[in-house]
Amino acid sequence: MRMIALLSAMLISATLAVAQNQPSKPLAPSPVSAFEQELINNQNQFMQAIAEQKHSVVNDSVAADFQGIGTNGDFYGREEFLSFTHDGLPKDLRVYETHVVKLTDDSAVVTYNMIVPGSRPRYRHMSDTWAKESGKWKLKFQQYTPNLWSATDFD
Repeated sequence: MRMIALLSAMLISATLAVAQNQPSKPLAPSPVSAFEQELINNQNQFMQAIAEQKHSVVNDSVAADFQGIGTNGDFYGREEFLSFTHDGLPKDLRVYETHVVKLTDDSAVVTYNMIVPGSRPRYRHMSDTWAKESGKWKLKFQQYTPNLWSATDFD
């Protein structure tokens, strides 16, 4: 019995010593490429144009063949999207965790999470597909996906 207690104590001590000697690496965000930064800036400028109700900028940024899928799974087109953007965005809207998935040199998917207080659903995961047409980024597709844990949130 004494031998088991001694071995257990040595094993615990060795485990703790090894665990303490492991250098901890801070979680650093991966570097953002120039392409990714261009798309993030484009997405931010687009959201800003909607918030400030700059209708001509928004109109010029949405492709003629735009399609979207709402939180209920229904499709919507360019005109419906543009009519929604005329209302602007809530002042307390928050966008975070933006990621870019490069498809080609002229297309990418920008994904991000969004909190829209007072809206149903309030917490959303967004995916916007952008493509370059004549050297300008155009929004081709958008999909809203509600976060399931927030689908029935109440304010």
